[in-house]
Amino acid sequence: MDEKTPPRHDTLMSTFVVVSIVALGVVVAGLTAPPEEPALTVQPVTPVETTPPPPAPEYDIVTPEVAYPTTIPGCETVNPPVESSYFGVAGISESSYDNPDAPWLTGPKAHLMSQALVRAFPADIMFTQGMLPYFDPIPVYENLPEEDQFDSTSALVDVTRGDRSGFISIGVSQQTDGVPPCVAGVLDSRESMSDGTVVDRQDTWREVDGARTSTRSATAYRTDGSQISAYASATGGEDRLPFSMPELVRIATDPAFVTSTPAPPGTPGNISECTSYPGTDGVATEFTAPVVDSLNAALARADSGALAPVPPLGALRSSPYGDGVCQVVNSAAGRLTVTVGSPVRPELLQEEPQVLSPVPIETGTVVSITTASGLGITIATENPWDTTELERIARTPELISQ
Repeated sequence: MDEKTPPRHDTLMSTFVVVSIVALGVVVAGLTAPPEEPALTVQPVTPVETTPPPPAPEYDIVTPEVAYPTTIPGCETVNPPVESSYFGVAGISESSYDNPDAPWLTGPKAHLMSQALVRAFPADIMFTQGMLPYFDPIPVYENLPEEDQFDSTSALVDVTRGDRSGFISIGVSQQTDGVPPCVAGVLDSRESMSDGTVVDRQDTWREVDGARTSTRSATAYRTDGSQISAYASATGGEDRLPFSMPELVRIATDPAFVTSTPAPPGTPGNISECTSYPGTDGVATEFTAPVVDSLNAALARADSGALAPVPPLGALRSSPYGDGVCQVVNSAAGRLTVTVGSPVRPELLQEEPQVLSPVPIETGTVVSITTASGLGITIATENPWDTTELERIARTPELISQ
């Protein structure tokens, strides 16, 4: 979009209403009491003066002006622009990969896509604070209309590239509506590839009170219904974006994100989101992709005995609630959580983890060891289990040597 085009100004007002209820005394006069001294059964309550809240701040929103009628390269026809709409949903429970509305997204499939995404990034991309992107489950929200249910998984992360920093989000979904029509203001160009994949591209920006955020996106629509969107943003002009358009297109068209291709049997994965075992004090180790790959390879070779984890071990992911990496699976001992991070303070192993973690972890048995390098390996089960067997996993030679 040409930045010389006159921008569009919108005023965004966030408001809220405070309802004050003042309890007023009810005066009841006794029928036989002297008229000059009525009896009060309830004492009057003096109304309390309330100060109205200050008005919510106004924000000056500026976006590129959308010209219409217009033409878009690769589009035979262009529909008129539409107003953007947003809605928010809050939830407090963790999501499971067992979503009946999205059977294609299993824990192992999410793990394979997450590994492929890290490989797809340019080599000089650095992840902020060592948080590796990982595709989360598609949540199901109660009392939300079916048409408003989320239908995509996403992996997002803050990155740096030289002197540039920004944010990238990859969304993957399975759609039945086909390729949408071209809409003015939604895309800059459309390309139809030889395999039938259609790719939309857009560079745009948005200013809030004069502060500009630039965004760049590539969305691929595949013939099997896969829809993959690669979206990057950064503060400042488009030269501050850490990804070029060809790089985003390459990610969006990576075959690893095709929804119709299931994970092979025996692929490790998670059953849900996971969190590190509570009570750690920070991690000195930076969990880069090679470090996590090495840990996963060690876990995959661990002797899990009668625990029989499903999916298999070897799919550690960055924990969104604390330091370290973790994996959660089903097992003969119920929920089995493996955490690799800082050592757990011994006194906390005897406390109720529910009060220490944003996501409740019910534990039947916990084993935590410290490696020679100071790394903590913690194995926790939902139901009581033989500590010897848990310790054998934690002391897997390739794992304990990290």
